[in-house]
Amino acid sequence: MSFALVLALCLPQEPPAAPPKPPAAGLAARYVGDAGIAADPAVRFASGFENGLDGWQVRHRGIFTVVDDAAFAHGGKRCAQATATKGKDQGGELALRLPKGEDRLFVRFYCRFAPDTVWPHHFVKLRALAPGFDGRAGAAPPGDRGFWTGIEPLRGRWRFYAYWHEMRGWNNPGPAPGRNDDGTETTKENDYYGNSFTPDGQAEAPKDRWICVEAMLQANTVGQHDGAMAFWIDGVEVGRYGPGVPVGSWSRNVFVTSGPKNTDPQPFRGFSFRTDATLQVNEVALLWYVSDEYAALGTATQNRVWFDDVVVATEYIGPRVVPKAATK
Repeated sequence: MSFALVLALCLPQEPPAAPPKPPAAGLAARYVGDAGIAADPAVRFASGFENGLDGWQVRHRGIFTVVDDAAFAHGGKRCAQATATKGKDQGGELALRLPKGEDRLFVRFYCRFAPDTVWPHHFVKLRALAPGFDGRAGAAPPGDRGFWTGIEPLRGRWRFYAYWHEMRGWNNPGPAPGRNDDGTETTKENDYYGNSFTPDGQAEAPKDRWICVEAMLQANTVGQHDGAMAFWIDGVEVGRYGPGVPVGSWSRNVFVTSGPKNTDPQPFRGFSFRTDATLQVNEVALLWYVSDEYAALGTATQNRVWFDDVVVATEYIGPRVVPKAATK
């Protein structure tokens, strides 16, 4: 036996690469093609747009249309298309307001970005809104009035973009300020835009193919920081933010887990999203917001995205199981 071979056998060997993580099975695994999924006890809403925009509140007319093309739709014969036209509008949203809120809510949807579209400014939302409160950009919402998060492809990398009463300001390193008795901010600064959470290690999201996206928003127990957010892409968990995970640092309004701004890595504390237990997650919105600033980054006059096979539930849903005879 040669010396080189003996040396190779004695040296510590690199462990084999871990096999790719398989997609997680959720309640959709029990319903091939999502057939009958709407009747599952955990499901609060399901739409493949086979009946058009039924069940949705159209908040911006002319932005969403229904495409009747079985060869293009992800499931069934139809899907929804959202179009933002440069120089004319900035897109819009379809909203689903649940009759009863939930402490934890999942939304699973399929989306497909046009090959020439720019990445949007904002995308799909999960919201907890008190009656008569819609929230606004640039302000931390009162803890008894609202909190929300968006799952969105910032420059092609998936992230959460969240608002809650303890959020951090982009020009203020600490948590959001207190509020007056009438709910107004104690500061005049328009400083509290969404806090950003982007997991490391992501490749740019593909265009011109269907992507399965699922997001979860879980409210906290009042007085505790046990609220959480998580999301999955094509059935694989990519991001989770809750008590103890991940380890990282706050850099103003961005939570980072690597790089030079990760100056004091600590386990994430978790979220105190609310101060009133009656405030629950009660709205899902398919938002296609392409600001003039973002539209100017591309050459398309019409920036388009398609949605299909939307399911809203109180437990993890997982990817749609495609019937064998209908694999696309």
